Amino acid sequence: MGIISLERVDNLIWLGRYSERVYLTIKEFFHCYDDMLDDPSTYQTYCRNLQIPMIYNDPIDFVERYVSDETVPDSLLANLYRAYDNCIVLRNEIGTETMTYLELALNELKSIKDFDSFLLDLQLVIDHILAFWACLSENVEDYDVRDIIKLGQRQERLDMYLRLRKGKKDVVKAFNSLEHRLHKTILPFDFSKMDLLKKEVFSDSIHYAECIQCVEGLL
Repeated sequence: MGIISLERVDNLIWLGRYSERVYLTIKEFFHCYDDMLDDPSTYQTYCRNLQIPMIYNDPIDFVERYVSDETVPDSLLANLYRAYDNCIVLRNEIGTETMTYLELALNELKSIKDFDSFLLDLQLVIDHILAFWACLSENVEDYDVRDIIKLGQRQERLDMYLRLRKGKKDVVKAFNSLEHRLHKTILPFDFSKMDLLKKEVFSDSIHYAECIQCVEGLL
């Protein structure tokens, strides 16, 4: 392949990160929503873990605005718009068919109006994102393009797992996946942060905040 500009590299990384962010946050939101049926204040813990500003008035306000209010920067819809914006820029690199699945996910999320049955709609969003990843692997022939997008995906996954204080097994698995992808790409990364991150992840007690800083400063 030819040389990828720094601007395109940034688009590729953030396409991976934002699409993975929406996928993972929907899955976590399902758990949060279930817990809110027993304890309505659960959403506050969810927001604290993900460092989401507490702008919501109550659980109902949280559900409706967090899911589908594009003016809220941390909402699912706002993040999916960011993923799709990068997708549009990368149309030539990833192809129209691959891009279409993210567009379907966006349209599905935008169309949610009935919050009595919206969980089924969110599952469809997840399905479209999974189809996007599958189409990316199947149809994008440029290995570097594919690897950089997947690197962003793996970086976001580890970042999210750390913010959500996932158990060691999940964090180690996410770290190993990120490390593997880092060594497959053409991109330079901060070896010192990777070494520190590795020591923390495999230690007896993970310092989550320090690990998050390492993940964010890798590239």
